[in-house]
Amino acid sequence: MDAGSGFDGGVVIVDAGGSGDAGTPAPWPDPGTMSSPARLYTADGQSFEIDRVGAAVTHTLPATGAAHLIVYLHGRSCGGGGEPTKSLGDAVPELEANYRAKVVMFSWPGSSSGCPIGFPETEARASGTAFAHTVHKLAAFLSTNPRPGLTLTLIPHSMGNLVVEEALVRGTSPWPPRLFSTVIVQSSASAATGHATWLARGGFSAATYVTVNDSDSVLTAAGVGRSTRLGKSLAGVTLTSTARYVDFSAANVNHAYYLHSGQKGVGMREFYDSVMRGQPFNFAGSSRISRVEQRNGANVYIFNGT
Repeated sequence: MDAGSGFDGGVVIVDAGGSGDAGTPAPWPDPGTMSSPARLYTADGQSFEIDRVGAAVTHTLPATGAAHLIVYLHGRSCGGGGEPTKSLGDAVPELEANYRAKVVMFSWPGSSSGCPIGFPETEARASGTAFAHTVHKLAAFLSTNPRPGLTLTLIPHSMGNLVVEEALVRGTSPWPPRLFSTVIVQSSASAATGHATWLARGGFSAATYVTVNDSDSVLTAAGVGRSTRLGKSLAGVTLTSTARYVDFSAANVNHAYYLHSGQKGVGMREFYDSVMRGQPFNFAGSSRISRVEQRNGANVYIFNGT
């Protein structure tokens, strides 16, 4: 995942063989078919098999014109009717309203296993291969059904990051480069230790951000009996230069701060309003950053909570 400064704001699938000009859409191979209990959902409750990601995108996007699409992976679900009911009732409509976007949600089975104190890591990881297939299927669809002006953001939330982690760990094929304008590794329940290895394996984003928040009580609980979670703290772990790290600890908010309802402070709102719309955030021009730490070739931007 290239965290460099270059950014064109659109869906760019570059010829994997290197023969295509950068910025020129090229065919991406269709990965074939896969059967999985994981499902895709649109905001109106329509359900699609993962092989029909193109149909899900077509169903939810307006017929013409520029549009922004958020691909969302929910976290662990307890209460709210379980998934997909829980996210379709709160996170998905708020994502669409907050960021003037359309959402396709990847829903992984087993997210309510062991409630209220369970940590269904096995269940999350079991959908990693299905998510990888979905990404390749999406890239193939968009390369043969181009949509001028379309931008995409990927946001796995909490334990949804374990799905993405497993997809990157298990995947052997190259990822479609720059498929997403932005990727936000949000409130990640993945282990902080060792994350640099799997996170650096992706290649499908123009810019990747990892959010960190020491005030996250949900991830505090998730770390009991386990190592520190990535979204909780970066202390003592190796970082990857392929991502930008964003620390919101000073805002004193909890777990779901990717939504406006969970945010506090102008700086946090400005950041998410940019990256969730597929736009780069201007760190250099922000007065809401108290300091920048550099480690392992990566930058950690520490917001001051205002």
